[in-house]
Amino acid sequence: MKIIKEPNEKVIALISTKHPESKCGWRPSVWAVSYDKDGAHLIKHTFSGEIVSLTEEEYVDLDSLEELKMRRFVVPNDYDEAKQYKETVNLIKLMQPEEAGLRTYTILPTTACNARCVYCYEEGYPVITMNEETAARLVDFICETKREGKVTLSWFGGEPLVGAKIISYVCKTLGERGVPYKSRMITNASLFTEELVREAKELWKLERVQVSLDGDRNDYKERKRYVNPTAHNYDTVMQAIRLLSDADIKVNLRVNFDSDSIGRLKAFLDEMKERFAADKNVTLYLSALYQEKSKPYFIELERQMFELNSYIRELGINYENREKIHTSFRLNACMADGLDKSIVIKPDGSFFDCEHLPEGHSWGNIFDGVTDAELFEKLKAPHEINEKCRKCPYLPQCTPFYIKGCPGWFETCREYNDLKTEYELRRVSETQNYEETEKDDED
Repeated sequence: MKIIKEPNEKVIALISTKHPESKCGWRPSVWAVSYDKDGAHLIKHTFSGEIVSLTEEEYVDLDSLEELKMRRFVVPNDYDEAKQYKETVNLIKLMQPEEAGLRTYTILPTTACNARCVYCYEEGYPVITMNEETAARLVDFICETKREGKVTLSWFGGEPLVGAKIISYVCKTLGERGVPYKSRMITNASLFTEELVREAKELWKLERVQVSLDGDRNDYKERKRYVNPTAHNYDTVMQAIRLLSDADIKVNLRVNFDSDSIGRLKAFLDEMKERFAADKNVTLYLSALYQEKSKPYFIELERQMFELNSYIRELGINYENREKIHTSFRLNACMADGLDKSIVIKPDGSFFDCEHLPEGHSWGNIFDGVTDAELFEKLKAPHEINEKCRKCPYLPQCTPFYIKGCPGWFETCREYNDLKTEYELRRVSETQNYEETEKDDED
């Protein structure tokens, strides 16, 4: 047996043990997923993150490998892994040093947008822009609720740059109050100018930007549908990306696609190579539109995407590896699972636990605090593992709470993760070195 990827130290310390001989026999762990090629077998433990490589002889006789039992790749037949998963997560949370206050504030300065993307999930939302009174109270709220040290301001919209003046007001006032902060943003980037990029770098302390693209010039025009296409268009966005990169701001290009546009992405990627392959500040990844997840062809569409990811690597474009399966253990699955660390604040000052939740899910605001204590406590409470998910190998990388209430949920999530596993472990098999295929997520 060869260890390709070391396990998470906290998890393996709690789950690794020497079992007495099982009276009911042994079985592969629920968390063990495998990939087989040319007589070699890679097995990944989705809870500990460990990846091992076995020979054919070792693979056909798993029960005889004591080390696999110790490391929970093989477990007794009556072993309740979901129960141990929950207990281990709760124990690790208890062992974490307590930090009072919030670390990340996702702020929508406006729900207005200068584009009319054909796929926008916010279509029909009321258009609201934060006023100065609300912004002033927001600064007070941050000062009252933040943790010690630097906080992260994550700017979202609408199009956050439509509310650039409010962003500047909040950042300037925080600076005057002596609050250390840094910023990141999700934007279409069309409103960035040289002057605004300078302000973003110096005043907003903007470090990272995600820019949404939709393929080549024609696909972009058809899908973005700017209100003023003469002023805001494909060329202004490409110029903005260059300005941001030159200012040493990291730019991550999210290239949205659907079943219609995916066949044209190779030509677009060739263009991205010419524009940005030599630029260390620009990375790129592909992402199917949310609407595609409910379609019967979604899994095949994702398979095509993974093949395109191989093409991206061949081109030498800086690539954010989204096909990976998380191996760095995460106590919180998402922002909605970490209300003690982060909060979403809309332009009127109302609180939400997720930036993608529709209207009507607020549990408080910056003026009155928590206004729906029952909902707030329900969101904060430890979640029971959904029965549908108890025996899914990807539970440790997903979420134990009722996923159908999540905007990112889709029916074929298991098939999707199986596909991700196939492609990720295939790459590990080819390199026999996991570090070449994954970097841990940034906080």
